[in-house]
Amino acid sequence: MSMKPARPRAFVALFALLAASPALAQTAAAPGPAPAPDEEPLPPSLQVPRPGPPPPMAATSADFEPVAPRTAVPDSFLPSLMGPIGLYHLSTAEVGPVNHLRLALHFDYFKSSGFLVSGDENSRLDGSFSFGYTPHEYLELFGAMLTSSNRNKRSAVGEPPRRDPELIKSFGDLVLGAKTAVPVARGMTLGFELGFRFLSSISDLSVSPSSTSLWLGPLYTLDLRPISGAPLRIHASANFYVDNSKNLIDFSDATISPFTREVASFAYGIAQSRFRFGLGVDVPLEQRTAPVPLDLFGEYHAEVVTASGDATFKDLSPKNRDQQWLTFGLRGRVLHGLTLDAGVDIRLRSVGYEYGPPLPPYLLIFGVSYPLDIDAFTKPIVVTRTIERNVPAGSPASLDAPVTGTVKSARDGKGVPNAIVAVVNRPRSRVGTDPDGSFQTVPLPPGPALLDVSAPGFEAARVTAAVILGRPAKLDVTLTPRVATGNVRGKVTDAKGQPMPASLRFAGAEAFSAQADASGNFSAALPVGPYRVIAEMPAMPPKEVPLDIVEGQDKTLDIVMRSPNVNVTLVGDVVTLKQPLKFKGAARLDPKMQATLDGVADLLQEHPDLRTLKVDVYWDSSAGAKAKPLTDAQAKAIKDYLVKTGVAEGRVEATGHGSDNPLVPNIGPVNKGKNRRVELHVAQ
Repeated sequence: MSMKPARPRAFVALFALLAASPALAQTAAAPGPAPAPDEEPLPPSLQVPRPGPPPPMAATSADFEPVAPRTAVPDSFLPSLMGPIGLYHLSTAEVGPVNHLRLALHFDYFKSSGFLVSGDENSRLDGSFSFGYTPHEYLELFGAMLTSSNRNKRSAVGEPPRRDPELIKSFGDLVLGAKTAVPVARGMTLGFELGFRFLSSISDLSVSPSSTSLWLGPLYTLDLRPISGAPLRIHASANFYVDNSKNLIDFSDATISPFTREVASFAYGIAQSRFRFGLGVDVPLEQRTAPVPLDLFGEYHAEVVTASGDATFKDLSPKNRDQQWLTFGLRGRVLHGLTLDAGVDIRLRSVGYEYGPPLPPYLLIFGVSYPLDIDAFTKPIVVTRTIERNVPAGSPASLDAPVTGTVKSARDGKGVPNAIVAVVNRPRSRVGTDPDGSFQTVPLPPGPALLDVSAPGFEAARVTAAVILGRPAKLDVTLTPRVATGNVRGKVTDAKGQPMPASLRFAGAEAFSAQADASGNFSAALPVGPYRVIAEMPAMPPKEVPLDIVEGQDKTLDIVMRSPNVNVTLVGDVVTLKQPLKFKGAARLDPKMQATLDGVADLLQEHPDLRTLKVDVYWDSSAGAKAKPLTDAQAKAIKDYLVKTGVAEGRVEATGHGSDNPLVPNIGPVNKGKNRRVELHVAQ
């Protein structure tokens, strides 16, 4: 086996472009000196930037053609380690703005003992220079140049004299690919990616054609910012990686030890074809952590090898085909688009030796990225020209411009009609929005303009717009809907009317809590909606009652706490009553039975795990065909009383069975009395 330690590849020119880009941007933005008042405009071929201070503004009316400011690019449009826009290892379903160029330089490092061979000491440093460019609104082209250096010190028992070098360097691997992404719904984008990895030959100064690998697969991104306003994005990818790296080295020589083979495979990145899956989230805080926008992200990756195992390692364990790892990272834009990042890979599981080298236990990653807007450098620089005019007395200069835009709701993104937009500290500047939420202010002087935006049912907002020399400023404003609330007040007492200082929990769309004071009184302001109110006190069963909060209304809720009812017991799924339930007339509940049913209600509230109470009512055969409607009415009377005491209606199933299922033959008054009964069962 022949191994040469270096694979040279030059990319100094690209590094120079990265270093020079801030200076180019500064030069392109610098205005030149103004020509004489009667001077003709310069031809386009001579419109070049010139250093010097900006020209003074004439006191008379003038025509201006200023240089438009560069558009800010979101911090998420940055290259991954292999070039496409993404996190570290996960490509996202994004392609970036048209004519947007992205450059990045990254390094990763780890050091471990007993990693590849028992008793060895292995350390590795990798580097990648990645780039991406967007020529079309749905297409990204990307690439990367990769380098690595691996040092393995070992003295393996049973290994023949070592033939491979201690230090193996690999330079010049090239990655090229393309990605397309198309929005399919609000905040949702689907994409597809195809990439090639050209491995540099070990024994020559060129790539190894037979070792060229490729991958292809779909991408998905869900951005919650335009949907709910939450700064959170979710990403997923899946692809099949056709790995031909095994063709880099001929391992057919029987004298090559398994130790040498394992170390060389890890150093050169030799692996097998596999399915790759990735999930990721990131939290772009570019609007909340100024002046240093931050982006937190995390990734989960899983790979499953599809190729056959290497017979050299067939006797070694483990034998699994899959490997998994996590990645956590942080990006921060520190100056004019220059972004620093750092992160770590954490191994969860490696493939068995038959299916490739193991994953490092950890990997420290750090790097720098820089995005460039090519339009800012390719568009001609227009030199401002001032023309003196004879302006009639009293005519104002036309430098003011309005602010136009749309007021939208953060809940659904729709326009908010009849919202009020007012310029701070400017009288008579209030304007209302149209039915679609659009607005236009009065003309404003150049510079920052502070606007107050309000609408019924929404939280007010104060925003800033930049007016540029006679050019209308565009500004979209998102208002957060105000939470509608209502009030509830009441008193907690015992069965004798004595006040009880109970704790109350309000369970609904959101959870709230309150405390009744020594006099038993309580009050709370809650968002609109249905709630379950649970009152709790030591040594007493909890009491649960329903509550419906309506906007702007005051509700009264009095709660009676009762001690455990000794007349009601639960054995298994049967509720046993010390005194059977009786009715007055045909189906009117005897008032003396209310205390017994109160005990049943308390039992249900004390055991929220009891999902359903089944009330089954039976009669003897003496009523004939009237037995079924009679028992239906009695069952309904029991259910109505339980619901009245606070038991949720859905927890009670009441059924009348007429004269069905007699316990004993319907002969004589004693037997008929036994068949007239109420059975209570519970289901969890």
